[in-house]
Amino acid sequence: MNKTRYALAFIGCYMLTAFVAVFRWLLLLNVQYTYMDNEFPYWIQQKDYVRTAGSKSEILFLGDSRMKSCIIPDQLCDNAYNLAVGGGTAMEMYYSLAEYIRHHPMPEKVFAGFGSFHYAREDCYKSRTLYFHFLTLHQELESLLVAYRTRMVPLKKMQEELLDLLKYELLFPEKYSAACINSKFKRSEFNKKKYAENQAARGHMLFGKKDGSAGLNTEAHSRHFAPHPRGEYYLRRLVSLCKKNDIPLYLIQLPMNEPSWDAVAKNEYYKEFQAYVEAFAQEHDITAETEIPRYSPALFGDPSHVNAKGAAEYTRQIKERYGL
Repeated sequence: MNKTRYALAFIGCYMLTAFVAVFRWLLLLNVQYTYMDNEFPYWIQQKDYVRTAGSKSEILFLGDSRMKSCIIPDQLCDNAYNLAVGGGTAMEMYYSLAEYIRHHPMPEKVFAGFGSFHYAREDCYKSRTLYFHFLTLHQELESLLVAYRTRMVPLKKMQEELLDLLKYELLFPEKYSAACINSKFKRSEFNKKKYAENQAARGHMLFGKKDGSAGLNTEAHSRHFAPHPRGEYYLRRLVSLCKKNDIPLYLIQLPMNEPSWDAVAKNEYYKEFQAYVEAFAQEHDITAETEIPRYSPALFGDPSHVNAKGAAEYTRQIKERYGL
């Protein structure tokens, strides 16, 4: 008798827990705009765009926040679209392009560009990619398996990483309660406004908006360059995806302000990065730039990102260089 009661109690608790978990998941999933931070609308607008059916062939720009701020599609051509996301790496861009191809005509051209430090490390995978549910569960699990295969995550940590991934997937309070409490569920108007602005600008946005910045960026403090294992794996997959579908791919470099460029040029980092890009391009027979543009601080809105004037100048140069 006692065993039966224990069994029924266990089943009852399990069902109640499952019900609460599903209810919480459905509730939070449908009100994400009300509590997510200000990067959320830009990531989700991009996610929605690549998964929504399109009818024209476009010139795509893939990359991180530097690419997102540098390329102004409205000043480039009628069929350009900026699919970069702040903190993005080759992994997010590979999955974005794969999803895009499923729902749109083949791109006319693809330009990929990342700050050199995003070839060397990930800094937003959990705080944005997982946090915003940017990938499908299958893609998340695949990326975790790639982390193991590239020896980024040892086998003994796989269980821990898998559990953490599932906490994001199931919207555990451990991951989202702070945002809910701090936001007081009052961010909906702001997030929806930014979503609409990003959609109207065809993916372009500015991060730094000052009239000038001579601050040092991340690379200025780095002495040596080495590619990130998972990033390199997905960069290779990105190249393969383009080749498989006969899409011209160009790796381009994004500008640094003069103080940052000068600091980087003094150490081995820049030479090692250039050598890596050149070797990668030769191995995969693609067009790649190795020179990082050096811009006046007046064209930067913060140490890493161009302002409106810098974006206009870079867009003009890309337009001329590639005949767009």
